[in-house]
Amino acid sequence: MMTNFDWQLHKKVRVLLASNDATLTERVWAFLEQGGDTMPIGTAIGSRECIEMLKNHAPDVLLITDDLPGEDVLDVCRQAIHIHPRIASVILACQSHYQDHQYLHQALDSGVCDVIHVEPPYTTLRYQTIIDSVLQAYNIIQDRVSGVGGGIGRVISFFSFKGGVGKTTLAANLAFLLSSQEDRSRAILSDFNWQFGSLETYVGHTASQSVLDLIPVLDGISRTDLENIAPLINDRLRLLSAPLDAERVEFMRDVLERDVLEDDRASFIDDALAQIREQQTVHINAGRTEYLELLLKKEKVKQIVLMLARRTIHSLRRNYHYVVLDTPSHLDDVTLTALELSDLVVLVCTPDLPSVRATRAAMNVLEEMGLRREQIAYCVNRATRRADIRSDDIRNLFSGYDMLGEVSADFRTLQPFINNGSLIAELAPNAAMTRELRQFAAHVTERLPVARAA
Repeated sequence: MMTNFDWQLHKKVRVLLASNDATLTERVWAFLEQGGDTMPIGTAIGSRECIEMLKNHAPDVLLITDDLPGEDVLDVCRQAIHIHPRIASVILACQSHYQDHQYLHQALDSGVCDVIHVEPPYTTLRYQTIIDSVLQAYNIIQDRVSGVGGGIGRVISFFSFKGGVGKTTLAANLAFLLSSQEDRSRAILSDFNWQFGSLETYVGHTASQSVLDLIPVLDGISRTDLENIAPLINDRLRLLSAPLDAERVEFMRDVLERDVLEDDRASFIDDALAQIREQQTVHINAGRTEYLELLLKKEKVKQIVLMLARRTIHSLRRNYHYVVLDTPSHLDDVTLTALELSDLVVLVCTPDLPSVRATRAAMNVLEEMGLRREQIAYCVNRATRRADIRSDDIRNLFSGYDMLGEVSADFRTLQPFINNGSLIAELAPNAAMTRELRQFAAHVTERLPVARAA
């Protein structure tokens, strides 16, 4: 039996269906529900509604008819790619467009992956045709954005289930090295540990604004919006901070649900659910309306936070060549979003049994989330010849995954930089650890080259 946790981690292709034909919508929705690898997440009956749902739900695939009221379908598909760079669009051609070769070329130039002919009463429309097109379109886009020709910035997330492995130090130094390449890559370092992040202390910066300042511009986060709150911390590297200390009190109060699970509130939820299951009208006593208001407020806050995480990453990807995310050592909605949207997840492992076990667990979870092995790699930090577990041992244990770096244990050299809020890769270019970090950065850029327009 699949647990709730398994269900959340089982990656299905999320499909938004945009059509104002109820019969077609019902048939295609049924096809998507039957597919073991597809999941319909919503429907839209007009172009404006479609755009809003794209912003709020970020589907993997957009199935859209060419007779949708409002804007031209190709314009909607172009907007979809701007909003959500990883989306795959498939047009259900109700009109004669499918016979027009010029239209088909325009569709492909607009980023559309496929055009399927559909005709009322849709009795000839086949399940396999829809499912095959959806999955093929999804795979095309995944290959495109993770390959050399993607033309989109690369998102690199650092993650570990075990704290204290040096993840933040590696992330900050890698971001600096990526920003200082000769080809002048634009790089940004972002703290995605929104509850307890302290990345700014590692780079000697006192932030006055944070990612929460992007909430007013969620509908379209521009490069100007990002640079207004993500200042340069050296000549070429920017830092996007997690919520500030003063903000975290309110942030934690809204996000955490500990008080919601008190007995009286839990019983209120149980009673309401029972009435819903029995298809009865839900009655709320006057004394319990405050519980409902609290629940709805917390749910709304969670939705906004999740939307903020997703749209921030999309905007960072559009405006920077390399985006380095530092994440916490636990899975929450924000962390899951960051990992899901990453081109590369770097798992940081130290040569000790708890860290090795945590790294293996992270590899299993990431694959259950739907990440391919090519998107997962690891770095061995604090390596030493005197350790009982050698780097070769770790390499054998993690066969099938690339080791992108090995950084030696030299805390005596590193400690002054950490205490002073500076980066060893910047201020000690000739140090042995910097040379190892530079090799690590070279392996990352080789793994994720950035395509640039000619």
